Amino acid sequence: MKIDRRTTLAGIGGLGFAAAGGFGNVLHARTNDDYRDKSLSPARRAKALVALMTLDEVGAQLNCPRAADVMADAKTFEADFSYFQHGIGGVYSASLEAGAEDNARAVMALQREVVSRSRFGIPAFIFEECLAGLLADGATQYPQAMAMACAFNPELVEQIFAATAKEARSRGAQACFSPNIDICTDPRWGRAEETWGEDPYLVSVSARAIVTGLQGTRAEYLPPDRIATSVKHFAGYGQGIGGRNFAPSHIGPAEMQNVVLPPFRAAIKESGSVGLMASHGEIDGVPAHADTALLSDLLRDDWGFDGYVVSDWDDIRRIHSLHGVAKDEAEAAIMGLKAGVDLELANNGVYLMLPQLVRDGQLEESYVRRAAERVLAAKFKCGLFDLPWAEPAKAASLARSKEHRALARKAAEESVILLKNDDALLPLEKATTKKVLVVGPNAASVHLGGYSPKPFIGVSMLDGIKAYGQRAGFETEYAPGCRITAGDEGQNEIETDAADETVRADPALNRKLIAEAVAAAGDVDTIVMCLGGNEATAREAYFAGDSRGDRDSLDLIGEQNELAEALLALGKKTVAVLIHGRPLSPQVLAEKCPAILDAFYPGEEGGHAIASILFGDVNPSGKLPVTIARNVGQLPAFYYQKPTGKFRNYVFSDSTPLYPFGHGLSYTSFEFGAPQPQASSVARGDTLKVNVPVRNTGERAGQEVVQLYIRDEIASLTRPVKQLRGFEKVALQPGEERMVEFSLEMEDFGFRDGEGQLLVEPGRFVIMSGTDSENLKDSHVTLT
Repeated sequence: MKIDRRTTLAGIGGLGFAAAGGFGNVLHARTNDDYRDKSLSPARRAKALVALMTLDEVGAQLNCPRAADVMADAKTFEADFSYFQHGIGGVYSASLEAGAEDNARAVMALQREVVSRSRFGIPAFIFEECLAGLLADGATQYPQAMAMACAFNPELVEQIFAATAKEARSRGAQACFSPNIDICTDPRWGRAEETWGEDPYLVSVSARAIVTGLQGTRAEYLPPDRIATSVKHFAGYGQGIGGRNFAPSHIGPAEMQNVVLPPFRAAIKESGSVGLMASHGEIDGVPAHADTALLSDLLRDDWGFDGYVVSDWDDIRRIHSLHGVAKDEAEAAIMGLKAGVDLELANNGVYLMLPQLVRDGQLEESYVRRAAERVLAAKFKCGLFDLPWAEPAKAASLARSKEHRALARKAAEESVILLKNDDALLPLEKATTKKVLVVGPNAASVHLGGYSPKPFIGVSMLDGIKAYGQRAGFETEYAPGCRITAGDEGQNEIETDAADETVRADPALNRKLIAEAVAAAGDVDTIVMCLGGNEATAREAYFAGDSRGDRDSLDLIGEQNELAEALLALGKKTVAVLIHGRPLSPQVLAEKCPAILDAFYPGEEGGHAIASILFGDVNPSGKLPVTIARNVGQLPAFYYQKPTGKFRNYVFSDSTPLYPFGHGLSYTSFEFGAPQPQASSVARGDTLKVNVPVRNTGERAGQEVVQLYIRDEIASLTRPVKQLRGFEKVALQPGEERMVEFSLEMEDFGFRDGEGQLLVEPGRFVIMSGTDSENLKDSHVTLT
């Protein structure tokens, strides 16, 4: 069975392989190239090597199990999985629970085992997770993806991921299953924290920065200190119905082209991502891992992608076991391979049966060889045959180095958002602050989010304020106030096991803790509440047990609002700091708390960064990469709605968000002038320059994110009420004014039809600029 939404895949074409006729141990289409010749392109080296390999050898290159199962006992693994006699395609997560140097040495030992089993000495791809730093013991941990997006600083993002690549490569990894560039339009989804927000333009800019940081500037071979990216999840995974993980996505062709695909187009066509991971989900009845139209026709034929496609964990098998469009696992393996999935990420995966399926006449051998050629080309591109497998001494020197921790601190400082600041309560005055109560379930613990090494290591908000107080001369007291989830009652509420159900903390215990916090606040002058969520309440919802990560509410969990109201009733100077994964709707705080900072998960240096912002050493400059809805009833709440999606209000409420996309206050003030296009009309094919005047009208130096939006007033398809088309973070001294220049290209004015064709239509456009997506000034320009 073959599933295809668009066209029939007409053969393989252009690969030069003849079908084996059911005989797998014959050699194929030898070339005059030597695969060891470094002057050849990775593609030519791969083609030359594959031509020398048997069916079993190329089949072995299509499998990627967990590294731990191979590293623990290679001989036992070989006995269980006979394909390992011929090497292996890759392994997942070789970081184990070892420090940097031991990690690197373990990878080198693994590679020696792998190449000893390969007739051609082919190393294994070592894949790691690099969502917010390398997921490995002792590696530097930066703010979570959603937090980094708040910085609106692609240059900083590129620096972070270049540093991450160096740590990963030194330990022996050559590729990663990152970044997650799904568009997040439903904050109920537990993986919202892994994304870069709701806006296709912002996520596309971020995708380019991340891929360039991890891989380096696009080139035939990656630099020796960079790793390959596997951008994910292709495609539409972030739009699962109900905000549920794995759920189907209802996406029309034009929405797919204009909302979902732009970040992937940027990562692949512009930045040259070496790899791509398919989505768990399905669109219009077609599972992504069996979607020929998506993985072959669009990705390879239309976009020219020549890298590898890797499955998400065990998803080839799920074409049969979950989606039910293959009659058995053998057919699922055939469907996935033919659709274009080259490498199966799974233990005991279904791709193990591919060589036998060829011998039985159920599958053409050319499909297996096609996939192996793509995997091997990527191995050559990443230097597996030509560079050291790992560098233990270098790995030790890079892990949480002074330079990398400074980068994590800067990222945290630029990511924190000042949501609210009535009567300029913040920054707190060092001179008049005598005693601070730090309180709340997230105050004393470090939270890094999913795909971060455990136990979490870093600076909690409590430790950050304590250290600051010791320097500034004020006392710091602590009270837990309440807890979010049951289980760990210590200082660190870490992610529960995938098989465990998330259980709320005991309300009776929480009310006892609230009473204790109120008593502890008796002799303090300042209260800093640290509220939000944790890794058990926002995470990837697995299939194991009753594991949950998606929610049907965006409120603060449990008795946190009770804690906040009890402390606010004391009439003391009170600030709320939110630390969490998914975007939350803190309505009680928005109504009653005079000052709110939103830090999401701020990384290992978050505690120091928050303290510096609270006391004014750092002026907050973060901006929301998502719209904060008032409640789940407003969803979807993303700002780029169509005209008919925004003009009606609900009974007894309105449609305005709690906080709009792009929102973020400062300790100073900024004044914007209307955008100034260089001309009132522009011909199609030309570039339009737009200047935006911005001035710091306050008394402090600060950074502001100047945002540029457009609206196409009349078009052949309905268009959003506004779309982000540019942003720049500028630093201004008090009284300083700057003219920020933007360049709008034709693609910025255009949109794509359901087939992906760019349409640039004449007409009038609104050009808008300002401090967020709601507070804008506008001008007009005509496209001729």
